[in-house]
Amino acid sequence: MPNRTMEQTLDALGEGILDELSDIVRAGHIRYSAYREADLIELDARAQAACTYCHMLAEADRRFINRQGVRLIDYNGNLKLWLFEPADVVIRLKKMDEDGKSRNYPTQQAQDYDAQRELPGLPLPPVRLTAGYWLDRTGQIINRVQIARPNGRRVPTWCAAIVEREERQAGERIWIDVTRQRGFGGL
Repeated sequence: MPNRTMEQTLDALGEGILDELSDIVRAGHIRYSAYREADLIELDARAQAACTYCHMLAEADRRFINRQGVRLIDYNGNLKLWLFEPADVVIRLKKMDEDGKSRNYPTQQAQDYDAQRELPGLPLPPVRLTAGYWLDRTGQIINRVQIARPNGRRVPTWCAAIVEREERQAGERIWIDVTRQRGFGGL
């Protein structure tokens, strides 16, 4: 069901999975932030993203491997995905910009994933999503944890921020639409 709306897709995943994804992303960043200061100072933004990514993957493995209805798909270590079968959604983890797009040079598999194309062992129609974090300018604080639906273009189809538990209001969704609005021809 690749044409589902943001609301339909996130509702299919459910609040429990969204909370776990937020926890996974935050755990990766917290683990990286706990490095000794002498080590942190030697690492640039690329190394920070790589280390955080590895910690997020390890946390996701701890939570999702052997869980019923969740299937790990690993493409030779280049692209690691989790298929949430009941929701018909596939998720990868990444550092993102404020629009929900990853900024690194993508592999062909990542390009195919972002464009919602079929991948070996992952036939259509599962919706491909990216869950991740957007950091402040210092690279020390998570502005927000978000989940986006990439489309192979510059800006994802949609992007939703997962609201932190302490900031949630009773009776409201645990996510908010943060999709950047498209321009109107210079108007």
